[in-house]
This record gives sequence, structure tokens and C-alpha cells, in this order.
Amino acid sequence: MTRITPPDVSLWLCDHLRRQLTGPKGLQVGIRVPDEYKGTHPLIVIRDDGGSQSERLIFDRSLGITVYMGAANDPKPCRDLAALVYSILTDEQLAYEEGSPIAGIVEDGCNGVYAVNGDQPTCMYYMTVEYTAVPDL
Repeated sequence: MTRITPPDVSLWLCDHLRRQLTGPKGLQVGIRVPDEYKGTHPLIVIRDDGGSQSERLIFDRSLGITVYMGAANDPKPCRDLAALVYSILTDEQLAYEEGSPIAGIVEDGCNGVYAVNGDQPTCMYYMTVEYTAVPDL
């Protein structure tokens, strides 16, 4: 019997965003906030919140994305970047990208972008996206 491993959608999306976004300067994309992060550069964090397996090869993946950029009292640049990220992550063409584990977007699982209050002076916006995904066999 073949073992089926859930696809790592968050890591694939990190690479995809790095290819799609050429700015802002110093932008980093990852699956967690680095321990030493102090808000000195733009950061996008993609967190995989899991999901169900509806069939042997079909997985639902729910992701939370936080965009960190600039000062909390100047939200427009961060909000603009977050809106761009949302548009990239909800583009129907994701399913056709080379190596994509995404089979479709679950539209009622996509929400955002929302301003987030944090314990640091960095501006933050949050969104959720949900996909139907398939493993690479």
C-alpha cells in the first residue's frame, strides 16, 4: 500500500511568493517569525493550520498569512503589500503553476486583509486562504 503524505502547501507558497514579489527591499517570506525579528524589514509569514482529508488524495489546507511592514502608525504600505499578497494567493492560476500542490481555492475559506494589533511597533495585516490540495506522487 502506498503511503500518502499531505502536501506542504505553505512551503510551496513561500517559494511562489518569493518568485512573484520583487519588492519591497529586504522582503523575507517564511513559515514562522524569526526569533530575532524586530520589524526592521518586511516579512510575510505563512502558517499552515491544517485541514481535513476528504478522499485518499484530496486534502483541504487552511493557511493564515501575516504581513509585517513598516511602522504601525503608517499602515498604507503594509496594507498595499498585504492586498497584493492576497491577490497572488487567491489567483486561480495557482493550480496550473509548475509543481503546485493546489487543485483549487475554497473561496468561502478566504478572508482578509485585516489590520492586526501587536506587541511591536511594526504594522501587521492578516488574511486566511483555503485550498484543496493534492500530494506530489
